[in-house]
Amino acid sequence: MKNIGFVANLDRDINGEYLQKVTNWLLSKGLSPIIRDSEAALVNNHAKVASGDELYEQSDIVVGLGGDGTMIGASKKAAMYGVPVMGINLGTLGYLTDAGGGEAGIEALRKVLLGDYKTEKRMMLEASILDENKNPVTDGLYALNDVCVLRGTSPKAKSYSLQINGDYLDKYKADGIIVATPTGSTAYNLSAGGPILRPDMECIAVTPICPHKMNSRPMVVSANDVMNIEVFGDYEGEDINEVMLSLDCQHNIGLRKGYSAEIKRSKKYVTLIKTNDLGFYDILRKKMH
Repeated sequence: MKNIGFVANLDRDINGEYLQKVTNWLLSKGLSPIIRDSEAALVNNHAKVASGDELYEQSDIVVGLGGDGTMIGASKKAAMYGVPVMGINLGTLGYLTDAGGGEAGIEALRKVLLGDYKTEKRMMLEASILDENKNPVTDGLYALNDVCVLRGTSPKAKSYSLQINGDYLDKYKADGIIVATPTGSTAYNLSAGGPILRPDMECIAVTPICPHKMNSRPMVVSANDVMNIEVFGDYEGEDINEVMLSLDCQHNIGLRKGYSAEIKRSKKYVTLIKTNDLGFYDILRKKMH
């Protein structure tokens, strides 16, 4: 393991100071840190510079410096190249990160270089937008936490039809529907009253957001199930153009009237590096307080 890629959140790592520190440390060990070209001006050493996806192509592991948002973005790209990801937390909650900043992050990297770590596989979701004839117009959309169909900026709840494996389940009047992985169950899904799932489970949570009907409850379905969500107007001329498909709350795409979202398990997995002995329930207890 020689080439260590870094993805830094400069809102958390002000002026790239921690990026400078960890890359200096790696260089002192004869290793090859790789940084993004967007951060090159902040780092005054001999770290390699890569643009676009080159960083993921050239790295043996990728390290995210930031919080969960940084880790989600880095993890999805790394999964496309089969590269494991480690997180050093410079943010707030940090469910996905492995260690804190400062010397704790350096110590975690030291353990990785010595082989003193384990890996965890995390399932992802893949989404497609289908037209009125159920033909894909946009596909290959990936999410680690969740895929949501949301009412957007409209103040009014919308109506959503949910099918699972082609079978009609129900119609929801709600602010939206969250389809979450076990990793994402402690994110937006949890805030909306959805179930907490162990991250190593193979299942999917489907949670309506602020539904009007009392019997519209969250549910857990098989990881092999395929969800289809369509948004439609309740009356003639209702504007639903603000409705959007949201991937991990990072990438939003408009969902036109008559179109639907198909959501299923991805064939690709994220591989997370762990150097600590904290179990899921230990992390959950700490983060919930």
